[in-house]
Amino acid sequence: MSRLPDNLPQILRSYGLKVVVVPGWKTRGRPASTGGFGPVGVLCHHTATTIKTLVAAVIRLLIIGRSDLPGPLCQLALGRDGTVYVIAAGRANHAGTAKASGTVAAGDGNELYIGIEAFNDGVGEKWPVVQYQAYVLLAAVLSVEITKNSVNTVRGHKETSVTGKIDPTFDMDEFRSHVGVKMGEITRPQYRDSRGKYVDHALRDLRKATGKGDRAKNIQAAIAALKLIKPATRTEEH
Repeated sequence: MSRLPDNLPQILRSYGLKVVVVPGWKTRGRPASTGGFGPVGVLCHHTATTIKTLVAAVIRLLIIGRSDLPGPLCQLALGRDGTVYVIAAGRANHAGTAKASGTVAAGDGNELYIGIEAFNDGVGEKWPVVQYQAYVLLAAVLSVEITKNSVNTVRGHKETSVTGKIDPTFDMDEFRSHVGVKMGEITRPQYRDSRGKYVDHALRDLRKATGKGDRAKNIQAAIAALKLIKPATRTEEH
């Protein structure tokens, strides 16, 4: 993988995340000369911007970077209201040199991780429940759908940094516990009510009732079939 998939916004939305696509994201990334991008994990950060900083200003910073660090500074950003902003599909300047953490080896952090920058000042600001829950879900979806790796590849910058970074400010072991549960919910087979052949018969007859022919007779046949339905049982839908 050298870039995140073009349908990433659709993937995220399919799991209930609110997504805003930042124009140009598909082609945005660091030049190939700066290194590769083949993420095996998800790296969590905070922006160190205050609640008074306009969202547009934060997004602009994440796109263009700083005088000492050119952008993009992440692949994804996470607003305080739980909105996911898709910033870049390619390599970003967010991790630097990374030490081994969890099941991810040491190396070029910008190559190894998808970077998420969550809006938080990093100096005591509380994490809104809606933002934290979105953070958990986002990390889970990326792990299941994109990196296809375990929860042990979800790390905090403070866990991989060789320069003493402190982000994010929440407890990463607790966060991973929540992400792991969410990953299980995502991958667990969905369930449906099974009502057996009688429903099939009813549906067949109801379809006939919408077409030509003896409409009344078909409707009565469907009603009769529905009355024969036994209590629903729970079965896995594969």
